Parts: sequence; C-alpha cells; structure tokens
Amino acid sequence: MCSIRAAGLALALFAFACGDDGPPILPDADESPLDAFQPPWWTPHPGETTNWDIQRSMFDVTATRAMYDLDLWDLTTATTIDYGDGVPVTVPAGPLAGKVAELHARTPRPIVVCHIDTGAIALDDPDARKFPGFEAAPPDRPIAPSPGSVIGWSTIDPTKRFLDLREASRALWSATIFKRIELAKQLGCDAIEGDYDDQIGQDTGFLVGGADVVAAYTSVAAQAHLRELSAGQKNGNLLTPGLVDLFDWMLIERCGEFDDCDTARPYIDQNKTVFALDYVLDADGGVDLTIACSRYPHALIREGLQKDAALTSMVRMECP
Repeated sequence: MCSIRAAGLALALFAFACGDDGPPILPDADESPLDAFQPPWWTPHPGETTNWDIQRSMFDVTATRAMYDLDLWDLTTATTIDYGDGVPVTVPAGPLAGKVAELHARTPRPIVVCHIDTGAIALDDPDARKFPGFEAAPPDRPIAPSPGSVIGWSTIDPTKRFLDLREASRALWSATIFKRIELAKQLGCDAIEGDYDDQIGQDTGFLVGGADVVAAYTSVAAQAHLRELSAGQKNGNLLTPGLVDLFDWMLIERCGEFDDCDTARPYIDQNKTVFALDYVLDADGGVDLTIACSRYPHALIREGLQKDAALTSMVRMECP
C-alpha cells in the first residue's frame, strides 16, 4: 500500500502524464520529493516543543506552553455519542470542558494533545458498557477473563483494564475506540496520544503477540490521520520501521530512570520529536532530575520533562 507521501508525488506525476499545461513543479535537487510533502496535521521536530506539559489532575493550564497533553474525558463537554445501535452514551462535562477552545484562542496558539486509552478502559469510563464482557467487577489475575469478554486484567493503574488486542477480539471493540478519536476531533484537539497499546511483556489475561500490537498501533494512527489529527506513539517495545514512518512523534516514559532513552532514536533519526517523561524520585521509584537530564542528550532528546506520578499541575521540571 502506498504511503500518503508517495501518493502525493504520484498524483503530481499523474497530472503531468495526463497532459497538464506543463511539467510538475519538482523540489530542489537537494530536497527529497517525499520529504517535501507536508501533511495537514502537527508534525513536530526535535527542539520545537520543549515548553510542554502533561496533566491528569489538579489542573492549571494558565501557563503559556507550546503543548498541553490532557485527557479526552477531562476535556469533554457534555455530549451524547451515537453508536448506531439505538443505545447512545451520555458523556458528562469534564473538569476541563471548553478548555480546548480557550487554549486555541491564545497567542501563540498551543497544541492540545488528547490522551486516549486505546488499548485499555477504566470501568467507570462513560462508554465502558460498550465493550463486550463488561462487568462492574470483571475477573482479575489469576482468574481468566470471562468467555467472550474483551476486558482483561488490571494495568499498572488498578482502575484500568487491558483490552484484548488479538485481531478477532479487536474487531469487536475497535469501533468504540474510534468513536473516542472522533470525539477528540470534535473537541478541536490537534493530536492524540493513544495509550496501553504497548502490551508486549504485559500480563493482560490474553495471549497477545507482536503482530497484534503492531496492528493496534497502526489502526490508531490511521484513524487519527483520517481525521487530520497528529498521532503520537506512547512507549513501545516494538519500534518497527513501519510504525516510526506512520506516527508523527513519540512519548516515552521513564527512559531516564531505566537508562534506555536510545530506544527512541528511530524517531529522532527521522527528525521527529520524542517527548521523554520521567517521574520524581519517591518511595515508589522514579529518578533524580539531574540523572534524567544527563541521559536525554545521549539519545538526542530535547523535550525532556519530569513530573509527579499523579501528573498534577504542581510539579513540572524541564531539563535546561
């Protein structure tokens, strides 16, 4: 399947071959024709967005930032989602309802990234009942998920449950996740950060393979781009060339702590931003800021940030 970039070049050559008035305007000799294509969504380059923040609680978005990463349900205004099954879902207004428009009205205009759980759900999500096998208290490890259920075991966050990423199961719930991406578009978000698709090595309750994870990542990026939204890869033990080509940027957690930031180099090598997020040192882990900040440059990461584990507005330490 040809890429969007390749398709753009092919269209220009097709126009020339079909008898337009003149030859197509080609890039300069030192500019790759494929690199000349600019998609209509946000494609950050390293060093452009060092002044960014990510928040999940105790919100304060008054500071001037180049980018805010905020959760979809927190940003949602009171709305109804129609699934075409006669049972719509009413979504209550989140604590940041209306903030996307408010942030976009600023000069300079910040980017708003919508964080979306695309490989897991919280059992109290507004749309949780749309996922096959939903129960108020589904089985957790070591008890196997109920037959026919796509809801697996708890993630590191005990309030959330992995979804079954295997191809046959994903077909049963992917349309519901795509509704979340559509909601992000309706809210005016510039980008999405899909979470919990990185299930390699995770104890999910299902036998998920590498091909399943790549397919899940791929569908998320494709659905975002279909709506002209930028797509970021969250973490990822599988940095395949295809995924790096497809996603526009990456968000990697705790690479300073575990000293593995260089795993994100494929994005840097394509001049795509890597947002590195580490957590302040406390009783549950984390890393000292000086250590994290010294490790980012070895991987050529310039967008390094350290936050508290709850991702509040109270803690934000940017590497100099």
